[in-house]
Amino acid sequence: MNNFCFLLAWLSLALSVGGFAAEADSVVVVVNENDPDSVAIGEYYAEQRGIPVENIVRLKTSSDETISLSDYVTTISNPLLDELLEREWINGVKSAEKDRYGRERLSVSVHRIRFLVTVRGVPLRIANTGDLIEPGQEKIPKQFKVNRASVDSELALLPAPPNLSMTAFQANPYFEGKPVSDSDANRILKVARLDGPTKADVIRLIDRTIQAEKYGLMGRAYIDAGGPHAKGDEWINQAGDLAEGAYFDTEFETSKRPRGYQDRLDAPALYFGWYRSNAYGPWREARWSVPPGAIAYHLHSFSATTVRSATKSWIGPLISQGYCATFGYVYEPYLEFTVRPHLFLQHLLRGNNFGDAIMYSNPVLSWQTVAVGDPLYRPFQKDLDAQLESSTEAPFAAYMGLRQLNRLEAETSVDEALAYGRTLFLKHPSLAVAYRLGRIYKERGQEKEALEVLKVIRYITSFSRDEAALVQRIANLLHELGASEMAFDIYDKLLSEPNQPKGLRIALLDGGAPIAAAVGKAALSSRWSLESQSLKRPLTPKK
Repeated sequence: MNNFCFLLAWLSLALSVGGFAAEADSVVVVVNENDPDSVAIGEYYAEQRGIPVENIVRLKTSSDETISLSDYVTTISNPLLDELLEREWINGVKSAEKDRYGRERLSVSVHRIRFLVTVRGVPLRIANTGDLIEPGQEKIPKQFKVNRASVDSELALLPAPPNLSMTAFQANPYFEGKPVSDSDANRILKVARLDGPTKADVIRLIDRTIQAEKYGLMGRAYIDAGGPHAKGDEWINQAGDLAEGAYFDTEFETSKRPRGYQDRLDAPALYFGWYRSNAYGPWREARWSVPPGAIAYHLHSFSATTVRSATKSWIGPLISQGYCATFGYVYEPYLEFTVRPHLFLQHLLRGNNFGDAIMYSNPVLSWQTVAVGDPLYRPFQKDLDAQLESSTEAPFAAYMGLRQLNRLEAETSVDEALAYGRTLFLKHPSLAVAYRLGRIYKERGQEKEALEVLKVIRYITSFSRDEAALVQRIANLLHELGASEMAFDIYDKLLSEPNQPKGLRIALLDGGAPIAAAVGKAALSSRWSLESQSLKRPLTPKK
């Protein structure tokens, strides 16, 4: 009884002084002492974010990504709960008995943890243990009679009451921004993870996240719908509408064809797509130019079965390429129990952080979701006006300028947008700005002005792979404007680049052949067409 009274008094005091202290002071970082990289990353993150070193909790657990339920309980869940109680991050009364899984539970609890951050080296997922499925679960569909889950999703319920089932999932009271009671808030931890294929990848994620907060997120938005279920397409397209509403240059792919090298993917600040089992094409390119703080989500049932591979699933490749915030699933989640991308982006656009956005958009806990990124990250901490005042020298500032151009076109007039665009182009003579201005001028019938701005491309002798689709569009626009010789020269340069991926080369050959013919180079046009046909031909199986 004395413990209970003390707990109520502590809760009353916490509420009276305004709850949580400063965010960084209330972040708990969990590392694996058996993995030196885990400790090093955790200490680096704490230093960069101003998190007190005493907030780092060192566990001794497996360094494997997959762990048994028994090992999760004995080396992660119980030791972490004890440590948090001892350090008074959680104040609670322990239940007299462990539950059927061997977990220690709290009859009453309050906590002061803003976010719990697991670090690379802490296991990722819990394997299923069939003989621990509770009896009396006959009404649960067969596919949900499992206790496998992501480690982070189980840790979200670490302070939860006794006898909480690990079979299937638990509803998330934070979902869709519903009002959360004090009781629910004290039964749930908000968990995110700092992880990736290598220690260097995770350190870079931390650094680029902080850099993005300094300048604000810059780049374009890419939406790839056309997946296997209408509901998923609806969510992803709604995320695209939000990006477009925030004046990002936004491209939609709504067919069943997956985006590839033939599509623009320069400066991908936001990417939402589905439904491929592994990262492919542009997302496997090591040197792709991804803006600091970039956010990506590829909806697939097993997108996070591993995060330590730069080629398998999706989370690892995205982090390896330079994205700073993403989320996925360690086992089959089923569509209705996946994170809603439109709610996630909506929350971020309001200026909120990654950790809260995940909780706001995730319908269930004790399930399959893992969120990789700094939970404190606020990509839109600076609104567009603040960016325009302070971030004009940032590496992707031209794309910030394109957002402003789009806003002026939508809210004032095309003339004002063009006037701004011309000034932007003088300060940041980028291909993206040139193409946008060229399109606007052409739509207004000002072909001379369109040609003038596009001619900047003459002074570029080689093109990076992430710019190839944009450069091809510029060449096609030049051809439409009657500058076919210049368009041909661009295609000739593009096709002279060595070691091009098959999909990109086919797109360039198909685009370049008619332009070569138009400028009197019939033999070359024929050669390009024949090469394209050869590349499209299915490989003959070996006998």
